[in-house]
Amino acid sequence: MLLSTFAWLLGTILTARGQDEDNELSLISSRRKTDLSRFPTPQAIASISSWLGSQSSNGTWADVNYLSGCTARMSHELFQVPRSRSIDPPVIERANWPIQEHWDRLIVFASAWSGLNPDIPSNWTGSSDLLQGVKNGLDWWLDNDYTSDDCIDLGGASNATCPCGTPGLWNPNWFDQIILIPQLLSTTCLLVESGLTASELSGCVRIPYRAYQRRDEYIHGVGYLTGANTINVMQNSVSMALYVGNATILDDALHRAMAVVTYSDIPAQDGIHRDGSFLQHSGILYNGNYGKDLLNAFVQLEGEVIGTSFAANETTRRAFATDVQGSEWMIYVDTQTRQEHWDLNAIGRFIGFPTVDLQASADINFNVTKLAAATADFEGEYTLNDTIRRLSSNGTDKLDGNKMFYASDYMVHRREQVILTNKMISNRSHNTEYTNSANPYGYHLGQGTLFSYVTGYEYRDIQAGWNWNLIPGTTVQRDHPKLQSSIVGVTGKTKFVGGASDGWVGTSVEDYVDPYDASLRYRKAWFFLDDSVVVTVSGISVNDTVGQDVITVLDQRMAVDGGIWIDGQSVNAGLSTTANGTTLFYGGNGYLSYDTPFQLTLSEANRTGNWSAISTSTVGNSTVPIFYAYTTHDLDFNSYSYAFFPATDRDRLVSEVANPTSTPINDNGVSGVAGQERLSVVFWPNQASSVAVNLSTVGWSKQGSITISSRDPGVYLFATRLNDDGSRTMVVTLADPSQSLNTTSFALTSHALDLRCEKLDWYDGCSQEQRSVAFTDITLPQGGFAGDSIFREVLIL
Repeated sequence: MLLSTFAWLLGTILTARGQDEDNELSLISSRRKTDLSRFPTPQAIASISSWLGSQSSNGTWADVNYLSGCTARMSHELFQVPRSRSIDPPVIERANWPIQEHWDRLIVFASAWSGLNPDIPSNWTGSSDLLQGVKNGLDWWLDNDYTSDDCIDLGGASNATCPCGTPGLWNPNWFDQIILIPQLLSTTCLLVESGLTASELSGCVRIPYRAYQRRDEYIHGVGYLTGANTINVMQNSVSMALYVGNATILDDALHRAMAVVTYSDIPAQDGIHRDGSFLQHSGILYNGNYGKDLLNAFVQLEGEVIGTSFAANETTRRAFATDVQGSEWMIYVDTQTRQEHWDLNAIGRFIGFPTVDLQASADINFNVTKLAAATADFEGEYTLNDTIRRLSSNGTDKLDGNKMFYASDYMVHRREQVILTNKMISNRSHNTEYTNSANPYGYHLGQGTLFSYVTGYEYRDIQAGWNWNLIPGTTVQRDHPKLQSSIVGVTGKTKFVGGASDGWVGTSVEDYVDPYDASLRYRKAWFFLDDSVVVTVSGISVNDTVGQDVITVLDQRMAVDGGIWIDGQSVNAGLSTTANGTTLFYGGNGYLSYDTPFQLTLSEANRTGNWSAISTSTVGNSTVPIFYAYTTHDLDFNSYSYAFFPATDRDRLVSEVANPTSTPINDNGVSGVAGQERLSVVFWPNQASSVAVNLSTVGWSKQGSITISSRDPGVYLFATRLNDDGSRTMVVTLADPSQSLNTTSFALTSHALDLRCEKLDWYDGCSQEQRSVAFTDITLPQGGFAGDSIFREVLIL
C-alpha cells in the first residue's frame, strides 16, 4: 500500500506536467531547500561531528528521550525551540515532544549534506557519512511508525484502536501527528531527496500524507483545521509535493494555505480582521502568537513562490498587508536590549513565560528581512515598505498616531516617547485564556488594561512576582474574584465597547459588567490626547455582598530609581503604604486626580514568584523589584476622573494642577474631555443624549457654548483646521461602539459659532439652520467594518 500510494502520487502527475510547470516546481523546490537549510543554529552546526560519532548503528542517540505513546512527556505549548538546541524558528514552533530532538539532528545533517547553508563548512557537502546518518535515523523512524490511524488523534483513548501501550511512535496530542512530525520529516526528506531510495521516499510521503488526507475532516482535540493549523499542514504538504513532483497537491496546498490569509468578518472569528487584529480561540487578540505563526508561514510560502503562477492573489495580499500593518502598532522596543516585543495585550496566555523561554513574550519572532523579500512585489495599497523600514530600524524610526482596533476592543496610542495600549472586553470578544498550564491567574487581563511603554522594559519578566489582581489600568473590586484557572477566560457582557479614532487622537469606551458574577458595573472612557490620556469612571455600581473596595490600578511595573512623589513630597512605600494626594509621580510618569484626591495604596519592594506556577516554564523562582499604585474609589461620588502623563517630569504635574490643559466632562451621564482645541464626547446607553460645552474650555472661542446632540449612543471627536480663506472646518469623527446601528444622527448648535454644512448635497443629509447643523441618518460601517470610525465636516464662518 505504501509503495502504491507513492507511485500514485508520483506517477499521476509526471505525465500531465508541462515544461513551464516543471520549471516552476524546480524553482520553488530550490528556494524551499535553501530556506529550510538555513535553520540550524551555530551551536547545532558545531555539534555535527559529535552527533555523527554518537549516533548508534540503528540511527538513534543515547541522550535523546524516545518515550512515545502515553508515556511521552507532553507540554503541548506553542513554543519556540530554545536556541541551545538544534533548530531556530520557524521549523519547530509547537508541541514540545522531546523525541523531536532526533529530527532536529537529522535536519542539521541534511542541511550540511545539501551544501545550501553557507554557514556550514563545505567539507560536509555531499558527505556519505552524513547521508547515511540521515538514512539510518529516517529508516529507524519508519520501521517504528504506528499503523493505526487512530493514533493520529485518538492515541491513548481506550475506546479506539490506539490505546496506551500501542506500539509505534505517537503522542496523545493530535498536533504531533498532524503538524510537528510531518514538518520535521518533510524538511529532512526534501533536503536529501536525491539520496533516498524509493522505499524511503515512500515513507517520506506516508507521514505527511496522513495529515493532508485529514485536511477536510474532523480531528479530535482541535476540530476542523483552521487558521495557522491549516497553513502548517499545507506547508508540510508543499514539501511532500515537491519531493515527489506532484503539482496537483502543490497547487491545492498553496491555495488552501493562501485562502487562510483572508479576512474574517464575523465577530470573534479566528483569523485576520479588517482592522488588522488577528483573533484566535473565539475572540482573543493574538497577533503576537498565532498571528505571528500565520505571518511566518505566509512569508515562507510566498517567498518561495513569488514571481510564479502560485503566488498570492490580490485578495490574499490585501489581507496579509492589513495584518502586518495592524501588527506594527502592537510592537514596541526595549530600550535596554534593543529587542522588539509584542504588547502584552497581544500574546494571550504567553504572558506567563519569561523572556528566556523564547516564547511570544521574548521577541516578535519573525524575520523582517524575509518579510521584505516575500512582499517585494506588493504595490500600491498593499505595499509594506514603510512598515518594513520602521520595523528594521529597531525603534529609531517611529510610528506615531492613534488606532482603534474595533474587531478586538483594543486601542493603541503612539507618540515619540511612549506607546499606550488599552484592551477592553465586550460580548464580541474574549479576554484571554488558560491553556496548557499557562496563565492560571489571568482573569483581569483584557478587561480595561492600560499598559505604558516608555523604556520598553516596564513589564519585562515581572509576571511571576506581580499581583495578578492588579493588572495595569483595570478597575476592579479588590481581590475579587478569587483567582483560579477555571475562571480565566471570559466573554464580556455588554456591547457598548469600542471607540473612535481620527488617526492622531482617540477615545475608547467600556460599558462594563464583571463577567464573573456581575457584582461590579461602571462606565469607563479613556481619552487619548496628544501626550496624555484622561480616564473617567462613572456609574459605579457594586454588589454589597462582595464587600470589597472598588479600585483603579494606575500601574504595576518594574521598580526604578527616582522615588515616589505625592504632591511633590517624597514617599517611602516599602511593601505597602497608603497616602492621599492630587498628584503622583513615579519612574517618569505622572498622574493627576481632577475630582477628589487619589486614595492611594502603593508598594515598591522585591517580590518573589515561581514561573513554573504560571506556565510550563522550568525557570522556577524569580525575585524582581516591583512598584504598584492603585486608588480606591469613594462610591459617594458618581464619577471620577484622572489624567496620566507618561514620559514627563514633576514640573509638568505642578503646571497641570495650576493650569490644566484638559477638562473632564461628566454631565448627566455624558462623559467627555475638552481642551487644546479638541473636544471628545461619549453618549452612553440609557443616559442623556445632549451636552453643552463652553467654547473657552475647548479653546475655540472666549465666549459662548456649543451643544452636541446625538440620536443614539456613540463616541464623537471634534477638531478644527484653518482653511486658506480664513474660515475654519470642524472635523467630526464618530463611531458606534455597539456595532449594532445601521444609521445615526447628530446635531450641533452654537450661538457663538456660525455653523454651515460643508456640502449640502452630501448623501447623509446634512441640513443647516441659523447657527446649527444636523446630519440625519448617517450610514454607519457594517459587516467586517462595524465599529469603525467615520468622518463628517462642518464649516465655521
